[in-house]
Amino acid sequence: MGIRIFCFVLLTAFGLKISWAQESYMPGVLGVWLSENKKQKVRVTYDPVKKTYTGKIIWMYEDDQEQGRVLIDKNNPNPKLRTRRITGINLMLNFLHEGDGVFRGYVYDPISGKQYRCLMTLQPDKKTAHIRGYILIPWIGRTEIATKISE
Repeated sequence: MGIRIFCFVLLTAFGLKISWAQESYMPGVLGVWLSENKKQKVRVTYDPVKKTYTGKIIWMYEDDQEQGRVLIDKNNPNPKLRTRRITGINLMLNFLHEGDGVFRGYVYDPISGKQYRCLMTLQPDKKTAHIRGYILIPWIGRTEIATKISE
């Protein structure tokens, strides 16, 4: 009983919103997004079987083979994946639409080789998204703003 009260107080104190992911399809998030620093492009797609969204890196300034720059996933925890190029990997994993343009899932950081929880909020203009990678709770993290550049 004491643990239940503690969990309730903890959740209330932090103001966390507990919500169940909806199995809803939102085409506005699909397409190619440009990172805030304009050095990465990510294509967001939807898997109708899993009902999840995924974001794959399709271009990176630092990993442009035509310009003689190749960046590999050397810090990946899986040794078998440490020789793959970063361009082409899934950066955003298992995102579920919770409603009102809010998505939750995981984001992989190829520089550190770590995976973080992620909250993505599609803005009303449908052309910008706030993407926040975090540890445990969204307040411990970092937000980037991505801009949609094509469908």
